[in-house]
Amino acid sequence: SIFQLHPNLLRLGLCCKFTHEPIKFHVTTATAMLRLPRSAQLARIADLCRANSEALLASLEFCASNGIGAFRINSQILPLKTHPTVGYTMDELPGNAEIIANFRECGRFARLHNLRVSFHPDQFVVINSPNPQTLAHSLAELNYQAEVAEWVDADTINIPGGGAYGDKAAALSVLCK
Repeated sequence: SIFQLHPNLLRLGLCCKFTHEPIKFHVTTATAMLRLPRSAQLARIADLCRANSEALLASLEFCASNGIGAFRINSQILPLKTHPTVGYTMDELPGNAEIIANFRECGRFARLHNLRVSFHPDQFVVINSPNPQTLAHSLAELNYQAEVAEWVDADTINIPGGGAYGDKAAALSVLCK
């Protein structure tokens, strides 16, 4: 088989969630955050980001101990990061240095155990959209994921091709630009 001939070519991987392990990534909604004053929003989001950095390390440890060579990180690992109303920069979060250090530890662990870490943006990331707001939000999402990808040594951010918008060749041209 190809796996026997090239064991580094084929890797089993996991995507984002666990159903039978006590590993959980945390999210929130903009509606929930809007009920809080900004300082409380940032404190709550910092707690979620910290918990997600710990869940990511637990995920990678699970992968390493179970012969799983790849893990795709959830696009909301930093919840609501680019949201137009409750979005934030890492500098705004209390304990941001600890959160980033936790993610960097995930990268060290992944390298040490030869785990491939990647991102796959959500379906609303459409960089060839004719809508300027969609494009701006899409680029913000990709920049945020690139920031985290650097911390965790991810080797891939899959960029969705977007829609054809009635003219596949033109849509591909816009995507390339």
